[in-house]
Amino acid sequence: MTVGELLAAFRPVAEQMLRPDEFRRARFWVTPHSDWDLDYEDEAVVDDSMSVTWEIKGDRGATRSLGVEFWDLPELLHDLADDLQDFIAESSFAWGELREIPPLGQ
Repeated sequence: MTVGELLAAFRPVAEQMLRPDEFRRARFWVTPHSDWDLDYEDEAVVDDSMSVTWEIKGDRGATRSLGVEFWDLPELLHDLADDLQDFIAESSFAWGELREIPPLGQ
């Protein structure tokens, strides 16, 4: 799976979890797990040393390491959504809110 394919699969999940104004201002990219300032190209092959990183309304966060060799896509998307759910609940824009994870075809 490439970075572009992963982001294309994850963005609709994030869109369902975020309010329209939050999603419009959100930026998603894939980085090395330890350096959120690097941004992999869409053609790069995803590996377990990477994380999906985001900035939403000025708050920045990322997923745990992807561990893609162990996941199927619905399971991977669920784990990414779970990390986004935690981030939203701890963010300055939605403190304490538990946003539902959408159905992911599992």
